[in-house]
Order: sequence, then structure tokens, then C-alpha cells
Amino acid sequence: MDPALLRFLSLVERELSADDAVIEIGGKPPVDPRAVWCALPNGSRLVARFTEPPGEPEEVARQLEELAASFAGLSTGITGPRPAHAGSTHRLDDELEALALRAGALGAVVVDDTSPVIWGTSEPRRDEADVDYAVLLAQWADDVERAGVNLIDLLELDDLALEQRLAATSLGPGEREAIAGHLQKIRERGSRSPNAWRRQVAIARAIDRVRGPAASEGAAHGRFVCQDEQVGVHARAFATIYRLILAYAGPFSELQAEGAVQHALPQIERLVLALPPIDPRPGAKIVRLPRP
Repeated sequence: MDPALLRFLSLVERELSADDAVIEIGGKPPVDPRAVWCALPNGSRLVARFTEPPGEPEEVARQLEELAASFAGLSTGITGPRPAHAGSTHRLDDELEALALRAGALGAVVVDDTSPVIWGTSEPRRDEADVDYAVLLAQWADDVERAGVNLIDLLELDDLALEQRLAATSLGPGEREAIAGHLQKIRERGSRSPNAWRRQVAIARAIDRVRGPAASEGAAHGRFVCQDEQVGVHARAFATIYRLILAYAGPFSELQAEGAVQHALPQIERLVLALPPIDPRPGAKIVRLPRP
């Protein structure tokens, strides 16, 4: 089976906290309330199965459709033809997912010194996956948690429950309004499971530590390690301009991270240098891939 397809099914399980994810061809769609499915363009079905019926099956189905759409060009024909560079990108993402697992990290990404491009990621690719948004998300998460509330918990609340939760804090009206505004902007980018939100916020904070306004000089050169309660970061420079970043939920084993990075870095470097230029979102300039 296509490794990219296996990775996709694994990510569906992880994103939705499902017990299993499969692609079915033919037969009747599942009627078990513990299964949520969506149709794929080639006539097959993507099915996520759970131990118990999910509390909001329509929301889970919507997330499942978003995940299917995010993996354009898989051999299943999920969303049409694969771009010419997609094979290289998938291989890089596969390597980063394997690295994150070996290192015990929540996620792994590759960025460069100056552009907004995230060249590789262990996470599902979405439209908002760039450095600028990651830095902004990290700042919003810090703002919310400085107010004494947990960002991930708040993202799971509807508008009324959110208003009640914030009203029970010591925050003033202006602070509550600012936090509600942050959450609205995050939700506009798409919904995720609580575990997926935790990974995204940790990765955003790790990118912020390396590329954000408060990044230290050490983050821009060689090896960089950050150990704090909010996020753990292990970053390594390679090929002059690139940074391989591992993100953790907090303090982590530097020995495990270093060993995993040393093993994976040669292949990751080869895959990154083989990538073509990337055309960012409409209106942005084409990012040329510099060669060291």
C-alpha cells in the first residue's frame, strides 16, 4: 500500500481520536453509530470507527471531509491529480512523522530563516500552515493562558459556554473580548480534536521560539534547545538556511531527541533540497528555494 495513504489513515485516527480508519470500496455504507464516513471522488469511502458513538457525529463527519480534502493526490484519487512536486513533499512529511515518533515529540517541521513557508510537517497540511500564522497562534495562546485559562479547553466550548466560562474569571470586559476574538479567528481556520489542537499549539510555539519576534540568537544557528512548561523545543540548523524543529508539550529527553535527529537529518536534508520552488497563497510572491 502507498506509504502516503497509510500515513493519511494514521493521521485520521490521530486527528479524530478514532480507533480505526479505513478506505472501503463497494458495498453499503456503514450504519453503525460508532462509524463516521465520507464519500471520496473515486467512489470509495473513508470510514473512521470509534469505541462509542461520537457525541457530535455531524461535526466529526465535517472534520473527516476536511482531512480527506487536505490530502490531495493520494493514490485513492481523493481530490484529483497530484501536483508534480507532491511526491517529494509526501516523502518529506513521512520522514518528519517518523522522526517525531522516534523522538517522542508531538510534531516535527522544517522552516527556513526568512520565508513564511513550512517546507515539511508531520501534521496534516492545511491552508493556514505557514510560519506567520504559527507565530500569531503562539502569541494568542500565550495571551489566553496568561489570563489563567486553557486555550484548548476554550476551543471546545460553544459561544454561550465560552461567555459563561470567561465571565467566571477575574478578567475585565476588554480582556474577555480580546480572548473571544482570538478564539474566533482560530476557529475560522477550521476545527480539530483536542489532541490535534494541542499538537498544533505546541508546534506553533516551537516555531515561535525559533522564528518569532522574541527568538534568541541561538535559535538561528546550530543547535537550539528550549525546556519550559509551555513547550519543549529541539531545533537543528542544516543546509545553511533551514531549521528542523521538534515540538514537545513540555520538558523532554534531549538525548532521545538528539539521537533521533542525527539518524533522520541526512535524509531530511536530501528531501528538502530536492523540493522545487513553492508558490504561496494567491497574491504572494513565489518562494525560490535557495541552494547552499
